[in-house]
Parts: sequence; structure tokens; C-alpha cells
Amino acid sequence: MRSQKGQATGSGPAGVLMIGALRLYQWTLSPVVYALGVRCRHEPSCSHYGVDSIRAQGGWRGFFLTAGRLLRCRPGGTHGYDPAPRERKDVPFWAITRFRDPPRRQITPPAGQRDDEIQK
Repeated sequence: MRSQKGQATGSGPAGVLMIGALRLYQWTLSPVVYALGVRCRHEPSCSHYGVDSIRAQGGWRGFFLTAGRLLRCRPGGTHGYDPAPRERKDVPFWAITRFRDPPRRQITPPAGQRDDEIQK
């Protein structure tokens, strides 16, 4: 169900089940994995990202956004702050690659150059 502005107003029964599974993971397996030394590369963690994306986008889009996030969480993958998209893009349900904007890379200055000297 969508509101007039294209925002997801509810996640439906599938979304409730997905959020329940993510919460079960957060309460049971996540502390065990953390105790074994495995840490998340992103902020918020992938399970919190999944809950946020399902709440904001609905079950279908939230599932694919979370799957994409899990695929980015690997050695050589992205890291840092990567929140779930809040606004629902008006794209067809089958265009899963267009559900979110591509991540923006930060420009770091070369060694010996100040931040205000970066040419854009």
C-alpha cells in the first residue's frame, strides 16, 4: 500500500514476517557472531538496515535492498555510513537495481595536500 506521495505506509504480512526474522537474528545469532569477533563493516548494521528498508520501502523492495547490502558487505566491498533509503523511488517493481542511488565516494586529498585545495 502506498500513500499519495509514494511513501510506503505499511510493510504488509510478508514485511512483518521479514522484520520478525531479522529481530530474531538480532536477539539470538548476532550476539554470538559478535562474541566470535565478527564485526559489521557498515553503520547501521546490515540487520538494522534491513528493518529500516522494509519499513520504509515495503517487503519486496526492502528484501532486495537488504540483499544488495549483504552483497556489498565483503572483503573489498563498501564500508562506513550507509543508511537505508527513506524515500520510495517511483520505479517499476521489477527494476530492482534502481531502488536506491549508487553510493557516493568521498574524495580524499593526496598526501601533502590540504582539503580546501582539492580540484573538483
